[in-house]
Order: sequence, then C-alpha cells, then structure tokens
Amino acid sequence: MMKQVKLWMITAILFFCGTLTSQAQKNVRYCMTYEDFVANRWIPIDSLTAGKTKQMCQLKFNDDQYTLKTGDKECDKILKNDVLAVEYAGHLYVNCRNLRCNDIPLDVSNYAQAYRYAEKKICVVAHWINGAALLAAVAGDVATVVAPLPVAAPSFVVSEGLWLNMDKLNSYRCYILEGGANAKGKIAVTRITDEFMEKELANDKALLERYQAYEKKKGRQSAANILPVLMEKGLIKD
Repeated sequence: MMKQVKLWMITAILFFCGTLTSQAQKNVRYCMTYEDFVANRWIPIDSLTAGKTKQMCQLKFNDDQYTLKTGDKECDKILKNDVLAVEYAGHLYVNCRNLRCNDIPLDVSNYAQAYRYAEKKICVVAHWINGAALLAAVAGDVATVVAPLPVAAPSFVVSEGLWLNMDKLNSYRCYILEGGANAKGKIAVTRITDEFMEKELANDKALLERYQAYEKKKGRQSAANILPVLMEKGLIKD
C-alpha cells in the first residue's frame, strides 16, 4: 500500500512539473529587432526549435546575467547573437550583446531583465561594475572593456516566479533603449542618471525628492532606487 502511495505521489509530482514546464514553453517568445518590439511582432520559441530539440527552453541565471538554452546549438546561437528580446513566462529579457552606452559595451554580454518603458521604450536592468575597477582600451572606434571576472554563482533554471528582487538590485543600473541598430549592428542605450530622473520627474516634486533621498550617487542611481520610483510614476510597466 505504501509503495502504491509513493508511486502515485511521484507520478503526480512529475505530471505537475511537466505541466508547468509545458506552460512555460508556451509563454516563451522572442523578437529580432527593436522595430519588431515596437510593432509587437513576436515569434513563438517553438517556431525556432521545432524538429531540432525536445528540450524545453530554459532560462538560467549565472554571473549576474541570464542565458537561454534550448538543447540545440544552432538555436542557442541565434538566441545569443541575433535575437534582441525574449519574453519568458511573462517577464521581459533583453540581449545586451550589442548594446552600447557611450560606445562602450555594457558589463553584461548575455541577457538582462527588462521592463517596458512608457509607450515604445525599454528599460534594461544590467549588472554594473564600479568604473574605478575597469581598464578601457580603445582601438580605433572599438572600445574593449577589461574588467575583473566576477565570482561565479551557481547556475540554476529560472522558474516562472523568479525575478530579481529590489534588494538584489543595488549593483545594477538602468538603461533606456529607444532605437534600432546602427550600420554596425550596435544599439545605443542611455544610462539613467540624475539628469535623466530630474527631467522625468520635473512635475512630481515628491517623487523627485524620494529619488534624491540617497546621499551617495551609487545608491541613488542603482536600479533598487530607480525602479520603484519609475513604477510609481507609471513609466515602467511589466
């Protein structure tokens, strides 16, 4: 009797997990360009992986960034090199590979969590390394950033409910993406600074004061401080 109960429980758990995974797979879609994002042209992940892999698309978090794995190398290569944004279980993630802030790559080379900003913009929340620790070597018009490697964190599959909490975002910065790629395939983004916030909150003294409550610039311009303010203002939607 006990063995039958255990077998029933194991079967139920596997069925439940399989159902969640299947639902998550159906909620995965991507767009190739900023123009596709604005036009709401999304492609189901199944259209990319059909006939190539039976593995469900997995979103993993490691070294302060996200990666997508489908079980097929060619599909993974497209997601890594060509896709701009992915919507996974209702959350938005942006590929930072070709993003440039003042012509310098971000500290993230894979995906970062993101939010819809205003009507057609995207707020990208990317991990940031203290500029004092960076060594920038510029060759021609290409900027190469050499930084200390972060300590590797255990990789794990992101579930539907997992999302970086505000208290985890002190070392993250916010960037605004509002245009397509240039002739070289690079996309310019603007980091949210004091000047940006002062402009956006010019007509909301209370929220501006709330944003400026942090005396130190590092804390003030962190995603942990910026996101709640912009959400309350109604500029960020997820």
